Amino acid sequence: MELARESAIEQAVGMRSWLRQSVLAVHRIGSSWGWQASGVALITTLAAAVPALGQSTATLQEALQLAVCLNDWDSAIARASELEQVPGMPIKTRAELIQLGRQMQGFRQNQTVVSNISGCEPVLAGFGIPGYTGRPLAIERALANAGLAAPIIVPDRVIRQEEALWQAGLGVTTDTSLAPLAEAQRINTRTGSGISTGSVSRFVDVYAFLGAASDQANLTLAVTQQQPGLLYTDDSALLFVFDANGKLLAAASTTAANPPQLEAVTLPTTGLYYAAVTTPQHQPVLDSNGVITGWQGIGTSALAYTLTVSAVTPSPAIGLR
Repeated sequence: MELARESAIEQAVGMRSWLRQSVLAVHRIGSSWGWQASGVALITTLAAAVPALGQSTATLQEALQLAVCLNDWDSAIARASELEQVPGMPIKTRAELIQLGRQMQGFRQNQTVVSNISGCEPVLAGFGIPGYTGRPLAIERALANAGLAAPIIVPDRVIRQEEALWQAGLGVTTDTSLAPLAEAQRINTRTGSGISTGSVSRFVDVYAFLGAASDQANLTLAVTQQQPGLLYTDDSALLFVFDANGKLLAAASTTAANPPQLEAVTLPTTGLYYAAVTTPQHQPVLDSNGVITGWQGIGTSALAYTLTVSAVTPSPAIGLR
């Protein structure tokens, strides 16, 4: 019995040691290729997403980071394999990716689940996954409480607002190599749905949420206030949904009877998705594959709104099913 317990401990220690080394390896690979890994070495990114043809190496690396952090070994193995095939990949780097893939195959075979992987906080925070809170640090308040600065009295109303933003994931943005979707605010979908609020006029608001393959996601934009816009004062708005590669999946606009609403949008893979809110005359620029490359025009009205995402797999269950 004691030997079995010691063996289990050794395996757990070895696993975490491998994860730390893998983080460093992924970071080293990213540094040598100029990939935009977020901050210190992360292990990889979820997405069970099957990359589109022509997908950038940076987006592939982001998908690998997310997949590992979600324990989604199937997706992580696939992303590592695709990175191996990048033209001009150094032999040493390819060998590291092959070794990484073999280790993850063992994790998949043993149905290994690793919690709180070091370095995954920036990847998972704000999406509602246990262990990755995304809670704002409130440094000034912490210093005051420790007697290191003059006390700061924060009204209860402000505290409640901060807590609401944190619960919605609005304290955390998503790093991405897709410039048109950069600085996306994260939506917490730990219950299978999430809601956020905002206001938009001439430009665009972008949100990020997690979904699982075959989810039939619903997205609804409810206008809460009309505001004077560049040309018009009305409730007209546009709503777009993109996958992790930036490919447009669905779009909706205000009609005479209803605000923008998208029902049963099929999510093709497990991973990260983006919702974009803007007003008329501001449109995404798409390449021949339907992937966003930028935005054109400028919004003509202005409004405050709530955006609801529902009918998606609860974020704590993604990658662990």
